[in-house]
Amino acid sequence: MSRHAERLDRFRHLVRQEKLDAFLVADAANVTYLSGFRGDSSYLLVGRTRAWLITDGRYTEQATAEAPDCEVVRHTVSLVKSAASLAASARVRTLGFEPNVLTVATHGDLAKELKRTRTVPKKGLVEKLRQVKDRAEIAAIRGAAALADASFQAVRSRLTAGRTEADVALELEHEMRRRGAQRSSFEAIVAARHRSSLPHAQPTRAVIRPGNAVLVDWGAQRNLYCSDCTRVLFLGPPSARWRRVYEVVRAAQEMAIAAIRPGVPCREVDAAARKHIEAAGYGDAFKHGLGHGVGLRVHETPGLSARSEDTLAEGMVVTVEPGIYLDGWGGVRIEDLVHVRRDGAELLSSLPKSLETAIL
Repeated sequence: MSRHAERLDRFRHLVRQEKLDAFLVADAANVTYLSGFRGDSSYLLVGRTRAWLITDGRYTEQATAEAPDCEVVRHTVSLVKSAASLAASARVRTLGFEPNVLTVATHGDLAKELKRTRTVPKKGLVEKLRQVKDRAEIAAIRGAAALADASFQAVRSRLTAGRTEADVALELEHEMRRRGAQRSSFEAIVAARHRSSLPHAQPTRAVIRPGNAVLVDWGAQRNLYCSDCTRVLFLGPPSARWRRVYEVVRAAQEMAIAAIRPGVPCREVDAAARKHIEAAGYGDAFKHGLGHGVGLRVHETPGLSARSEDTLAEGMVVTVEPGIYLDGWGGVRIEDLVHVRRDGAELLSSLPKSLETAIL
């Protein structure tokens, strides 16, 4: 049985548990995960014994090659009409769909076409499978992380005062593409001085000066899978305040990573880092959850936060990224990819993070 056929079987089991006859998958990453098809403009209709990959004439040849476990259907009018026609032919009475993907208008069109079928919103079914990675997925993420790490080291060696945030971000993205990335996992963040207090700052034409702290958050997508990492660099010896903030964040990350193992609630991993930051007097400056899953997309489940109801399982890949952000002054975030193994945490990022290695 192929990798994707096995995934389809596991997904059918979930669909049966939800008492559904079939499920319409519209999210592109979910379609890829279940079928292997990497193109756009497609739906995947998964029935009890068959799966139909619906796309248009631009992609039928590609779909046939990439999704041999599915029946490729070329639509001539719309994805919705073809999906509805197939569901009706298969006598589907209850059809699950992704409410976070289909628009209200698209769902309305689907319901009109399927007057005898009850459509049932079910969020996160495919994502539940995607949380736990197989060996090939772990290897792909490891490869993406290694490429991103090497790209960062190359750009770091050329980082000097006088360059702009935007210039450094562009060079980093170019370096990743040059080394074989399909694309960046997301637009690289490069934020200098006080702008590093913005967790998701957009690079600007601001010039990096001697003595500045520079926060860099970047990732590569390679063989479909993403990486995500953050480091802070100092163009010269940092002040005592910068040193303290950096060391608090670094220690918080170490405590969180030490708490990672299968069966641990994600909120407890978040608490391991958050309590240390709070004890250091920076609790209000940790403005986001500790991390998130990474895979076909850079932000996936599970979520690591104080409100998370997720639990870690062997095979998950998550980020651990505590941060302290002081408005108008600056911020520090240190982020690494972690593979949840039976015996604890395995770092997939290889970059050093001691304060000494952060000083240029």
